[in-house]
Amino acid sequence: MNTPYKVLLVLLIFGSMMACNRSSADRWPVPSNEKTPVTLQIQRYGKALFALDTNQFLQELSVIQPQFKAFVGDNYNDPNQLNQLYSFVTDTQLIQLNKKTQEVFPDLKALESELSQAFVRFHYFFPSQPLPELYSYVSGLHYESPVEKHQNLMIIALDVYLGEDFETYKYLGLPQYRIRKMTPDYIAQDVMKSLYENDLNPKFKQKTMLDRMIGAGKMMVYLDAVLPNTPDSIKMGYTSRQWNWMEENKASVWAYLIKNNLFYSSNYDIQTKLIQDAPFTTGFSNESAPRVGVWLGWQIVRAYHENNPEIPLADIINNPDVQEILQKSGYKP
Repeated sequence: MNTPYKVLLVLLIFGSMMACNRSSADRWPVPSNEKTPVTLQIQRYGKALFALDTNQFLQELSVIQPQFKAFVGDNYNDPNQLNQLYSFVTDTQLIQLNKKTQEVFPDLKALESELSQAFVRFHYFFPSQPLPELYSYVSGLHYESPVEKHQNLMIIALDVYLGEDFETYKYLGLPQYRIRKMTPDYIAQDVMKSLYENDLNPKFKQKTMLDRMIGAGKMMVYLDAVLPNTPDSIKMGYTSRQWNWMEENKASVWAYLIKNNLFYSSNYDIQTKLIQDAPFTTGFSNESAPRVGVWLGWQIVRAYHENNPEIPLADIINNPDVQEILQKSGYKP
Protein backbone atom coordinates (compact mmCIF):
# COMPACT_ATOMS: atom_id res chain seq x y z
CA MET A 1 0.00 0.00 0.00
CA ASN A 2 1.50 3.32 -1.00
CA THR A 3 1.93 6.18 1.45
CA PRO A 4 -1.04 8.40 0.39
CA TYR A 5 -3.46 5.50 0.82
CA LYS A 6 -1.93 4.64 4.18
CA VAL A 7 -2.44 8.22 5.33
CA LEU A 8 -6.02 8.24 4.06
CA LEU A 9 -6.78 4.95 5.84
CA VAL A 10 -5.34 6.24 9.11
CA LEU A 11 -7.38 9.43 8.83
CA LEU A 12 -10.58 7.49 8.16
CA ILE A 13 -9.98 5.18 11.10
CA PHE A 14 -9.11 8.10 13.38
CA GLY A 15 -12.17 10.04 12.22
CA SER A 16 -14.38 7.04 12.88
CA MET A 17 -12.95 6.60 16.36
CA MET A 18 -13.43 10.28 17.15
CA ALA A 19 -17.06 10.13 16.01
CA CYS A 20 -17.70 7.11 18.26
CA ASN A 21 -15.99 8.72 21.24
CA ARG A 22 -17.47 12.20 21.05
CA SER A 23 -18.26 13.51 24.48
CA SER A 24 -21.64 14.96 25.36
CA ALA A 25 -20.01 18.41 25.64
CA ASP A 26 -18.89 18.06 22.01
CA ARG A 27 -22.37 16.97 20.96
CA TRP A 28 -23.99 19.89 22.78
CA PRO A 29 -21.49 22.78 22.87
CA VAL A 30 -22.31 25.89 24.86
CA PRO A 31 -20.35 28.98 23.71
CA SER A 32 -18.42 30.58 26.56
CA ASN A 33 -19.75 34.04 25.74
CA GLU A 34 -23.35 32.78 26.04
CA LYS A 35 -23.01 31.19 29.46
CA THR A 36 -25.00 32.97 32.16
CA PRO A 37 -23.17 32.33 35.45
CA VAL A 38 -25.16 30.45 38.07
CA THR A 39 -23.94 30.08 41.63
CA LEU A 40 -26.41 28.09 43.63
CA GLN A 41 -26.50 27.17 47.27
CA ILE A 42 -28.47 24.22 48.59
CA GLN A 43 -30.27 25.26 51.78
CA ARG A 44 -29.82 22.45 54.30
CA TYR A 45 -33.11 22.24 56.17
CA GLY A 46 -32.38 18.80 57.63
CA LYS A 47 -29.07 19.88 59.08
CA ALA A 48 -30.56 23.05 60.57
CA LEU A 49 -33.60 21.25 62.02
CA PHE A 50 -31.68 18.51 63.80
CA ALA A 51 -29.18 21.04 65.18
CA LEU A 52 -31.91 22.79 67.19
CA ASP A 53 -31.85 22.62 70.98
CA THR A 54 -35.00 20.63 71.78
CA ASN A 55 -35.09 22.20 75.27
CA GLN A 56 -35.78 25.55 73.56
CA PHE A 57 -37.44 24.10 70.50
CA LEU A 58 -40.05 26.75 69.73
CA GLN A 59 -37.63 29.61 70.26
CA GLU A 60 -34.94 28.07 68.05
CA LEU A 61 -37.48 27.03 65.44
CA SER A 62 -38.53 30.66 65.10
CA VAL A 63 -34.90 31.53 64.24
CA ILE A 64 -34.72 29.19 61.23
CA GLN A 65 -38.33 29.73 60.12
CA PRO A 66 -37.61 32.65 57.76
CA GLN A 67 -34.97 30.64 55.87
CA PHE A 68 -37.04 27.45 55.77
CA LYS A 69 -40.55 28.81 55.55
CA ALA A 70 -41.37 26.32 52.79
CA PHE A 71 -40.95 23.53 55.35
CA VAL A 72 -41.85 25.14 58.66
CA GLY A 73 -44.71 27.33 57.40
CA ASP A 74 -46.29 30.23 59.24
CA ASN A 75 -48.16 28.21 61.86
CA TYR A 76 -45.15 26.43 63.31
CA ASN A 77 -46.20 27.45 66.84
CA ASP A 78 -49.52 25.65 66.45
CA PRO A 79 -49.42 22.86 69.08
CA ASN A 80 -50.22 20.07 66.60
CA GLN A 81 -47.58 21.13 64.07
CA LEU A 82 -45.04 21.85 66.78
CA ASN A 83 -45.55 18.40 68.30
CA GLN A 84 -45.09 16.77 64.90
CA LEU A 85 -41.80 18.56 64.33
CA TYR A 86 -40.66 17.83 67.88
CA SER A 87 -41.50 14.13 67.52
CA PHE A 88 -39.56 14.05 64.25
CA VAL A 89 -36.33 15.53 65.59
CA THR A 90 -36.42 13.49 68.82
CA ASP A 91 -37.03 10.14 67.09
CA THR A 92 -33.94 8.06 67.87
CA GLN A 93 -33.89 6.33 64.47
CA LEU A 94 -34.16 9.63 62.65
CA ILE A 95 -31.43 11.11 64.83
CA GLN A 96 -29.13 8.29 63.74
CA LEU A 97 -30.20 8.73 60.14
CA ASN A 98 -29.37 12.43 60.32
CA LYS A 99 -26.00 11.63 61.90
CA LYS A 100 -25.14 9.33 59.01
CA THR A 101 -26.36 11.92 56.51
CA GLN A 102 -24.06 14.57 57.99
CA GLU A 103 -21.15 12.09 57.85
CA VAL A 104 -21.69 11.33 54.18
CA PHE A 105 -22.46 14.96 53.34
CA PRO A 106 -20.38 17.18 55.65
CA ASP A 107 -20.84 19.84 52.99
CA LEU A 108 -22.47 20.04 49.58
CA LYS A 109 -19.81 22.00 47.74
CA ALA A 110 -19.14 19.35 45.10
CA LEU A 111 -22.85 18.86 44.41
CA GLU A 112 -23.44 22.61 44.30
CA SER A 113 -20.62 23.01 41.78
CA GLU A 114 -21.94 20.18 39.61
CA LEU A 115 -25.49 21.53 39.65
CA SER A 116 -24.33 25.12 39.04
CA GLN A 117 -22.71 23.95 35.80
CA ALA A 118 -25.79 21.92 34.90
CA PHE A 119 -28.04 24.93 35.51
CA VAL A 120 -25.82 27.12 33.32
CA ARG A 121 -26.32 24.66 30.48
CA PHE A 122 -30.02 24.23 31.25
CA HIS A 123 -30.51 28.00 31.05
CA TYR A 124 -28.68 28.11 27.71
CA PHE A 125 -30.88 25.45 26.13
CA PHE A 126 -34.11 26.58 27.82
CA PRO A 127 -33.72 30.30 28.56
CA SER A 128 -37.42 30.87 29.32
CA GLN A 129 -37.51 28.22 32.06
CA PRO A 130 -36.98 29.49 35.62
CA LEU A 131 -34.36 27.80 37.78
CA PRO A 132 -35.57 26.33 41.07
CA GLU A 133 -34.37 27.04 44.58
CA LEU A 134 -32.76 23.95 46.07
CA TYR A 135 -33.21 22.54 49.55
CA SER A 136 -32.01 19.34 51.18
CA TYR A 137 -33.59 17.49 54.07
CA VAL A 138 -33.66 14.24 55.98
CA SER A 139 -36.81 12.57 54.73
CA GLY A 140 -36.98 9.45 56.85
CA LEU A 141 -36.01 7.35 53.81
CA HIS A 142 -38.60 8.66 51.37
CA TYR A 143 -37.01 6.58 48.61
CA GLU A 144 -39.99 6.65 46.24
CA SER A 145 -39.46 10.37 45.62
CA PRO A 146 -35.88 11.28 46.53
CA VAL A 147 -36.12 14.53 44.56
CA GLU A 148 -39.36 16.49 44.44
CA LYS A 149 -40.27 19.73 42.74
CA HIS A 150 -43.01 21.96 44.10
CA GLN A 151 -43.54 25.06 41.98
CA ASN A 152 -40.13 26.76 42.07
CA LEU A 153 -38.75 24.72 44.96
CA MET A 154 -36.80 21.50 44.60
CA ILE A 155 -36.07 19.36 47.64
CA ILE A 156 -33.47 16.59 47.86
CA ALA A 157 -33.73 13.75 50.37
CA LEU A 158 -30.06 13.31 51.18
CA ASP A 159 -30.77 10.26 53.35
CA VAL A 160 -31.71 8.34 50.19
CA TYR A 161 -28.17 8.76 48.78
CA LEU A 162 -25.98 7.42 51.58
CA GLY A 163 -24.36 4.69 49.50
CA GLU A 164 -25.24 1.12 48.58
CA ASP A 165 -23.39 -0.21 51.65
CA PHE A 166 -25.62 1.68 54.09
CA GLU A 167 -27.00 -1.19 56.17
CA THR A 168 -30.47 0.25 56.74
CA TYR A 169 -31.29 0.16 53.03
CA LYS A 170 -31.22 -3.64 53.15
CA TYR A 171 -34.27 -3.65 55.44
CA LEU A 172 -36.46 -1.56 53.14
CA GLY A 173 -37.35 -4.50 50.92
CA LEU A 174 -35.75 -2.85 47.89
CA PRO A 175 -34.01 -4.91 45.20
CA GLN A 176 -30.23 -4.64 45.01
CA TYR A 177 -30.34 -3.00 41.56
CA ARG A 178 -32.27 -0.15 43.16
CA ILE A 179 -30.04 0.15 46.24
CA ARG A 180 -26.97 0.23 43.98
CA LYS A 181 -28.10 3.66 42.73
CA MET A 182 -28.75 5.18 46.14
CA THR A 183 -25.39 6.94 46.10
CA PRO A 184 -24.22 10.57 45.85
CA ASP A 185 -23.28 10.00 42.19
CA TYR A 186 -26.95 9.97 41.21
CA ILE A 187 -28.15 13.17 42.92
CA ALA A 188 -27.36 15.68 40.16
CA GLN A 189 -28.89 13.42 37.54
CA ASP A 190 -32.07 12.96 39.60
CA VAL A 191 -32.34 16.73 40.05
CA MET A 192 -32.03 17.36 36.32
CA LYS A 193 -34.46 14.52 35.55
CA SER A 194 -36.98 16.10 37.90
CA LEU A 195 -36.61 19.41 36.04
CA TYR A 196 -37.27 17.60 32.78
CA GLU A 197 -40.30 15.69 34.02
CA ASN A 198 -41.90 18.74 35.64
CA ASP A 199 -41.05 21.52 33.20
CA LEU A 200 -40.07 20.12 29.81
CA ASN A 201 -41.60 16.72 29.14
CA PRO A 202 -44.35 17.22 26.53
CA LYS A 203 -45.99 13.96 27.67
CA PHE A 204 -47.17 12.90 24.23
CA LYS A 205 -49.52 9.96 24.15
CA GLN A 206 -47.37 6.85 23.88
CA LYS A 207 -49.11 3.95 22.16
CA THR A 208 -46.30 1.96 20.60
CA MET A 209 -42.96 0.67 21.73
CA LEU A 210 -41.28 3.18 19.44
CA ASP A 211 -43.21 6.00 21.12
CA ARG A 212 -41.85 4.98 24.50
CA MET A 213 -38.33 4.40 23.20
CA ILE A 214 -38.12 7.83 21.58
CA GLY A 215 -39.74 9.47 24.60
CA ALA A 216 -37.11 7.94 26.88
CA GLY A 217 -34.37 8.73 24.36
CA LYS A 218 -35.28 12.42 24.40
CA MET A 219 -34.74 12.62 28.14
CA MET A 220 -31.44 10.79 27.84
CA VAL A 221 -30.22 13.22 25.18
CA TYR A 222 -31.35 16.08 27.41
CA LEU A 223 -29.10 14.61 30.13
CA ASP A 224 -26.28 14.55 27.57
CA ALA A 225 -26.79 18.27 27.08
CA VAL A 226 -27.06 19.40 30.71
CA LEU A 227 -24.70 16.87 32.33
CA PRO A 228 -21.98 16.30 29.74
CA ASN A 229 -19.45 15.07 32.30
CA THR A 230 -21.70 12.43 33.83
CA PRO A 231 -20.67 8.96 32.61
CA ASP A 232 -23.12 7.31 30.24
CA SER A 233 -23.24 4.30 32.54
CA ILE A 234 -24.54 6.51 35.37
CA LYS A 235 -27.18 7.99 33.08
CA MET A 236 -28.42 4.48 32.34
CA GLY A 237 -27.82 3.17 35.84
CA TYR A 238 -25.71 0.36 34.38
CA THR A 239 -22.84 -1.56 35.91
CA SER A 240 -19.78 -1.89 33.68
CA ARG A 241 -20.84 -5.48 32.93
CA GLN A 242 -24.31 -4.38 31.85
CA TRP A 243 -22.87 -1.61 29.72
CA ASN A 244 -20.50 -4.01 27.99
CA TRP A 245 -23.34 -6.50 27.42
CA MET A 246 -25.44 -3.79 25.78
CA GLU A 247 -22.62 -2.67 23.52
CA GLU A 248 -21.84 -6.26 22.50
CA ASN A 249 -25.47 -7.28 21.95
CA LYS A 250 -27.09 -4.11 20.57
CA ALA A 251 -27.38 -5.57 17.06
CA SER A 252 -28.99 -8.74 18.42
CA VAL A 253 -31.47 -6.74 20.51
CA TRP A 254 -32.33 -4.59 17.49
CA ALA A 255 -32.85 -7.71 15.36
CA TYR A 256 -35.05 -9.22 18.09
CA LEU A 257 -37.31 -6.16 18.10
CA ILE A 258 -37.64 -6.26 14.32
CA LYS A 259 -38.21 -10.02 14.12
CA ASN A 260 -41.01 -9.86 16.69
CA ASN A 261 -42.57 -6.66 15.27
CA LEU A 262 -42.10 -4.91 18.61
CA PHE A 263 -41.31 -1.40 17.41
CA TYR A 264 -44.98 -0.81 16.69
CA SER A 265 -46.42 -3.11 19.34
CA SER A 266 -49.08 -1.53 21.53
CA ASN A 267 -48.82 -4.29 24.15
CA TYR A 268 -48.09 -2.33 27.31
CA ASP A 269 -46.76 -5.32 29.24
CA ILE A 270 -44.24 -6.15 26.52
CA GLN A 271 -43.18 -2.52 26.29
CA THR A 272 -42.69 -2.26 30.04
CA LYS A 273 -40.41 -5.31 30.12
CA LEU A 274 -38.12 -3.54 27.64
CA ILE A 275 -38.28 -0.15 29.36
CA GLN A 276 -38.53 -0.67 33.10
CA ASP A 277 -35.65 -0.94 35.53
CA ALA A 278 -34.86 -4.50 36.58
CA PRO A 279 -31.91 -6.84 37.13
CA PHE A 280 -32.08 -7.80 33.43
CA THR A 281 -34.41 -7.57 30.44
CA THR A 282 -37.08 -10.26 30.29
CA GLY A 283 -36.84 -12.15 27.02
CA PHE A 284 -33.05 -12.12 27.09
CA SER A 285 -30.60 -13.93 29.34
CA ASN A 286 -30.20 -13.22 33.04
CA GLU A 287 -26.87 -11.66 32.09
CA SER A 288 -28.53 -9.05 29.91
CA ALA A 289 -28.72 -5.34 30.65
CA PRO A 290 -32.08 -3.90 31.74
CA ARG A 291 -33.94 -1.10 29.92
CA VAL A 292 -32.71 -2.09 26.47
CA GLY A 293 -35.54 -0.06 24.94
CA VAL A 294 -34.31 3.09 26.69
CA TRP A 295 -30.72 2.49 25.56
CA LEU A 296 -31.75 2.02 21.92
CA GLY A 297 -34.10 5.01 22.05
CA TRP A 298 -31.19 7.08 23.35
CA GLN A 299 -28.99 6.04 20.45
CA ILE A 300 -31.75 6.82 17.95
CA VAL A 301 -32.27 10.35 19.28
CA ARG A 302 -28.51 10.88 19.55
CA ALA A 303 -28.10 9.87 15.91
CA TYR A 304 -31.00 12.13 14.93
CA HIS A 305 -29.19 15.05 16.55
CA GLU A 306 -25.89 14.08 14.92
CA ASN A 307 -27.57 14.16 11.50
CA ASN A 308 -29.55 17.34 12.24
CA PRO A 309 -27.31 19.46 14.49
CA GLU A 310 -29.15 22.66 13.55
CA ILE A 311 -32.33 21.54 15.34
CA PRO A 312 -32.47 22.99 18.89
CA LEU A 313 -32.75 20.62 21.83
CA ALA A 314 -36.17 22.02 22.76
CA ASP A 315 -37.46 21.31 19.26
CA ILE A 316 -36.21 17.73 19.42
CA ILE A 317 -37.99 17.21 22.72
CA ASN A 318 -41.21 18.73 21.40
CA ASN A 319 -41.23 16.88 18.08
CA PRO A 320 -44.19 14.45 18.27
CA ASP A 321 -43.25 12.56 15.09
CA VAL A 322 -41.30 9.54 16.32
CA GLN A 323 -41.28 8.03 12.84
CA GLU A 324 -39.53 11.10 11.47
CA ILE A 325 -36.95 10.94 14.27
CA LEU A 326 -36.31 7.26 13.56
CA GLN A 327 -35.98 7.71 9.81
CA LYS A 328 -33.84 10.82 9.93
CA SER A 329 -31.61 9.30 12.58
CA GLY A 330 -30.43 6.64 10.16
CA TYR A 331 -29.58 4.60 13.23
CA LYS A 332 -28.93 0.89 12.95
CA PRO A 333 -26.52 -0.88 15.28
